[in-house]
Amino acid sequence: MRSLPRVARAYILGIVTIAIIFFGLACRELTWDPVHLVQILLFAAMIGLADLYPIVLPFEDRAEITVSCAVKTAAAIVFGPAATIIATVLGTLVAEIAMRRSWVKSAFNTAEMTITFGMAALFYELLHQGSRLPFASLQNTAAVLVIMATYFIVNTGLVTTVVALTTGASYGRLWRMNFRDITWDSLTIIPLGAVMATMWQHQWWSIITLALPLVVVRQSLHYIGELQRQTRDALIGMADSIDQRDPNTFQHSQRVAEIATALARKLGLSEDDTEIIRMAGRLHDLGKIGMSNSLLLKPGAFDEAERLAFQEHPRIGARLVNSFRLFSEGQDLILHHHEDYDGSGYPDGLTGEGIPFGSRVLRVADAFDAMTSRRVYREPLPLSVAIKELQDNAGTQFDPRVVEAMFALVDGSGESSPWIQKPIEESSAS
Repeated sequence: MRSLPRVARAYILGIVTIAIIFFGLACRELTWDPVHLVQILLFAAMIGLADLYPIVLPFEDRAEITVSCAVKTAAAIVFGPAATIIATVLGTLVAEIAMRRSWVKSAFNTAEMTITFGMAALFYELLHQGSRLPFASLQNTAAVLVIMATYFIVNTGLVTTVVALTTGASYGRLWRMNFRDITWDSLTIIPLGAVMATMWQHQWWSIITLALPLVVVRQSLHYIGELQRQTRDALIGMADSIDQRDPNTFQHSQRVAEIATALARKLGLSEDDTEIIRMAGRLHDLGKIGMSNSLLLKPGAFDEAERLAFQEHPRIGARLVNSFRLFSEGQDLILHHHEDYDGSGYPDGLTGEGIPFGSRVLRVADAFDAMTSRRVYREPLPLSVAIKELQDNAGTQFDPRVVEAMFALVDGSGESSPWIQKPIEESSAS
C-alpha cells in the first residue's frame, strides 16, 4: 500500500470505506430467514466461481473483468440491493483470497464491485414496476438498461481511475486501450443476467442452461484481450529484432523511446501524447524489417538506389502499424520521423509546423541516440559534441524547441549524465 502514490491510497481507502458502509446497511436491511440465506450463498458461490477465471485487460496494471457480472445482475433483479451487496462481497472476497491477491487489490476489487452492483440493484428497485421479472413491462426493461448503463459507467470509471492514479497513465488512453474494443461484448453480460433472473423466477434450476453462453462470452472477451496483448508484444518484438541484427544498434528503439518520453514531458505534453510518442519510438524503425543486412549494415554511403530503398522504411513502418488499431495513433509519427525542419527530409519533404510534433521529438531522440551510440564506422560521440551537433542543426534538421528541451535534459551533467549513461553503456558493451 505504501508503494502507491498518496492520491491512489486515498482513493482506494475512500472506495473501500463506501463499500463497508454499503455492506453494513445491507446487513441491517436484510431479512435473515434460512431460505433467503441459502439463496444468497448460492449466488455468492456462483459469483466466486466466475471470478476465479478473470479476463485480464492488455495494458497498464493488468486490469480485469469477469462474467460474474451476469450473476450479480440476476441477484440485483431477483433480490434487490441488500442481498446483492452481501452476495457480491462474499463471492468476490472468497475468489480474491483463493487467488492469493494482495490485500489492497482484493479490497479494491471487492469494494468496486460492491458499489457498482449495489447502485445497479438500487436503481432497479426504484425503477421497476410490479413484478420483478425484467421483461414483464417496458418499464422493467428500461430498468435493465439502467443497470447496463450503471455497470458501464461506474465499473469502468472506478477501475480506470485507480489504474490512472496508480500508474500515472492518461485516463482517456487507459479507457481506449483497455475498454474500447470490449465494450459491446462486456455489455452483453447484463442482458444475460436479466435472462438468468427470469429463468430463476420460473424454475431456479433452469439457470444451469446459461453456463455455456457465459463461457462463450468469457472466452470471447479473453480472446480479444489476448489478441491485443499478443499484437503489442509481436510488434515490439519485431522492432527489437531489427536492432538485434546489428550489435551496434542493440536496444536502439528502447533508448529512442526513453529519450523521446523524457523530451515530451520536458516539453509539457500530456501523458496521452507522451504515451503515443513513447510507443512510436519503440516502433519507429519497424519498416526496416524487410531490409537486407547488406543495406541495413552498410558502413559506407548509399548509392542512389540504396538511398531510395532505405528511405522507404518510414512508409513501410507506418503501414504496418496502421494495420493494428491499438497502434494506429502513432502511424503519422512513424511516417514522418525522418522529416527535416527545413523540408529536406523524407518521405514527404514536410517543413516546420507541418511535421507532426511527435515526429519532431522522435527526430531529435533518434539522432541523439545515433550520435551517442557505437556505430560500425565510428565510436560514440561525447555528449557535449552530440548536443552541439543538434544545436548547430536546429532550424534546419531539427525543431529548435525540441533541441532546446534536449539541451535542458542534459545540461550540467558533463559527460556522465545519469539519465543517458546506462543506455550508452549498454550500446557500447554490445
